[in-house]
Amino acid sequence: MKRPVLFLTAAFFIALSSCEEKIDIEKEKEAIKAVFELEKEGFFSQNAEAMAETWIQEPSSVKIYMPDNGHSKFTGWDAIKKHDEANVADTAWDRSKLTLTFRDFEIELLSDDAAWVMCEAHWVGVENDPPMEFNQTRINVLRKDQGKWKFTLMAIYNNPKETN
Repeated sequence: MKRPVLFLTAAFFIALSSCEEKIDIEKEKEAIKAVFELEKEGFFSQNAEAMAETWIQEPSSVKIYMPDNGHSKFTGWDAIKKHDEANVADTAWDRSKLTLTFRDFEIELLSDDAAWVMCEAHWVGVENDPPMEFNQTRINVLRKDQGKWKFTLMAIYNNPKETN
């Protein structure tokens, strides 16, 4: 009697594990990269609501800027939202004269619904008058919220300008 019970138990667990959904890692990585593009589109179209759709809107969310002259930290969704709304309301410069390209992604899926991402952001164009070109390193943590990847941490570090 023990053998049939053991066999049925083993068969049950094998059947159960074969029903588990397998994660398509490359598909998840592409979905994560798409979040960067959506946030960028919101920024360039000066649409804070579109940018908000790319964020986990909780008190634990954090956005950090680290330029050459210090840093700014926005802790919690309310602070991030307020900052992004002010940022996109700035009409002192023409965003159509600037491009942003994300590259060199390093994506580590920590689980089915959490990821660590580092990438380079390459900016080229004219913000006010002189042409500019600079790079940032971005370190991000994303979580899935209702099946969609969203930022919960964004740290933006302005890389020092290269000197010849």
